[in-house]
Order: sequence, then structure tokens, then C-alpha cells
Amino acid sequence: AEARAVIERVHGLDPAAVRRRLAPTGYAAPHLPRPYGLGADPVQQLAIQQELAAAGVRISELGIATWVVPSLLAHGTPAQQERFLGPTLRGELLWCQLFSEPGAGSDLASLRTRAERVDGGGWRVNGQKVWTSAARWASHGILLARTDPDAPKHQGLTFFVVDMASPGIDVRPLKEITGEELFNEVYFDDVLLPADAVVGEVNNGWKVARTTLDNERVHMADQLTFDTGLEALVERVAAPDGPVRAGADPEGVLGKVGELAAEAHALGCIGLRTTLQQVSGLEPGAGASIRKLVQTSHQQKVAELALELLGPAGAVREGAGERALHGFLMSRCLTIAGGTTQVQRNVVAERLLGLPRDPEPRPLI
Repeated sequence: AEARAVIERVHGLDPAAVRRRLAPTGYAAPHLPRPYGLGADPVQQLAIQQELAAAGVRISELGIATWVVPSLLAHGTPAQQERFLGPTLRGELLWCQLFSEPGAGSDLASLRTRAERVDGGGWRVNGQKVWTSAARWASHGILLARTDPDAPKHQGLTFFVVDMASPGIDVRPLKEITGEELFNEVYFDDVLLPADAVVGEVNNGWKVARTTLDNERVHMADQLTFDTGLEALVERVAAPDGPVRAGADPEGVLGKVGELAAEAHALGCIGLRTTLQQVSGLEPGAGASIRKLVQTSHQQKVAELALELLGPAGAVREGAGERALHGFLMSRCLTIAGGTTQVQRNVVAERLLGLPRDPEPRPLI
């Protein structure tokens, strides 16, 4: 009843306005602890989502901030939390993630961007990041940089909050196979950060980054849960000129759609099981890798079949062909973004199955 009353007050507002209005109530992020959320368990979160959907109320996405917020909650100082969390949840601060580098993607701990202490306790940053979403319009970023070059690669790293308007930051867009420019490369040339930009402990940034990466995988899996394109695909197959109405199915399309529908149902069960496990207080981690592994592959198969059904029309960049082609091309990145399929398999093998770690590569002589 309380949820319905709160949601009723934002009915008819645009998604950004809904976020601004709901953030102070805790309903914009009910899973977070008070005062930022409601401390709701996963079942209560689902109930709130259903109430929002029933009322036709949409709340704007947080984007990268979805996994920035848990990191600040777990490792940030009270001053950092007070400064960043409220404005972020209201949608006033936009974030980017400055982790991957040209030589440190899947093996992120090999990163080479350096942060060195300067007089006064601050830091000077030099290096390059790549595949950074939203860097051109983000107000802030989370940065992982090497602060002890002599430490083992998973040590000697520090996690920073960066004001993206800082002098010395150069953002350059990257064009993808879709023709869009969602990603960027970011250069740091003697960028100065204050002492209070450090999140967590100096040289222990990998611990903070793990929190970020685990929540990123959860977020990517949840995104796929809500809309993989399967519903639109079923509607196309059931159209007047589709195999259901035509009474003939020489290509076995119905069988392919049936397999995807069964897979989607199984994925829904996995999501429900994960939700019930989280009620017991389990943190996201290796389980998120399982969901990401299965669900990203599922969405790719849906996109492939949607394009296949169009035949020659799928080669034309207009109408249904444009939408199907864009969906197909976008789906290619899913098994790379948020941790490659190979990395996720290693996480599952080592952290869930207890298998030994892969041996480190030996240098060629």
C-alpha cells in the first residue's frame, strides 16, 4: 500500500523526473540500505518493480552508476558517500568506468596507467584507458591505476574517483560496427587528483574493483532478463505471412523459436533462484558469471534468428531490416563486455567448482 501511494505521486512524469522525485524516498533504489534505499530484500524489490510496471511508471536508468554506487557504499568514506550517492541516485551525476586499457582488457590487473604521489598528498595520473562507455558526457569516473609498480600485479593498484572536467583528460570517441560511437579512449596527461579521491585503501584497489566488476555482471545479466528480443521474434513468426499462419515450416523455424523459448524459461528460473539466494544475504559474485555466460549467448542466438528470418530484407538498412541488423551487430559485444566469456568460465571454474587456477603464461625464450 505504501509503495502504491508513493508511485501514484509520480504517475505521468517523465523517467528522469520520476528518478528525481523517488530518490529521496528510497524507492529509486530500494535494494540499497537506508537512507539511500529501503533495505529491501530481492522479493520486496520485485514487488516494487511490479507496482511500477502496473502503474506504467518508468524510472531513468543509472547506467554505469549502477555498479559505482555499491562500490562507494562498501568502500567509500562517509564524506564520499554524502558527496556522491545522493546526486547520483537523483540522476544529477553521470559516471564512466576507467578500467580497461589497450594491453589490459580481460587481464585487467596488468594495467599500466600510473598514479604517483605529489606534494600535499594528491596524485598525478598518466596513462590511457579504452572502451570507456559514456566518457564524453560523464561528470565523474571511477579509475583503477597502478600506485606501486614493484608490487605483484593484483596488488599495488588504487581505486580513484575522477572529476572528468579535470585538466589533462582527453576523450576520443571510437566508432563501432553499428556506426555508433558509444565507447571512447581516454588519455591522462599529468592529471592531478586530490588526496580524498582515493576509494578504499591505497594499493588495495583490486578489492574495490572486484565489488565493481561483480555488480557489473549482475547488472548485465539483469538487463538481458527483461528484454532479449524473443517476444518480438515470436510476434514476427506468428505474423500473417509467418510459418504459423502459413501452415508450412520447411526451415524448422518453429523448432528454433521453441528452443529459444525453453531456454528463456530456464533463464527465468535461474534468475528466480538467484533472487531467492540473495534473500539469504549472499553477495553477487561467481553466480553472476553463470548468468552472464548463459544469457549473453541466448541474446546473440535471438538476434541471429531475427536477422535470418528477414532474408534479403535483412541486408537493407531501413525498417525491420535496420532494427534487426542493429540488434545483431550490438549483440556481438555481449560476450566481451563486462568480462569475456573465457574470463567468466575461469571465474566459475575457480570460485564455484574449486578447480585450480590457470598457469601463468611463460615468456618465450
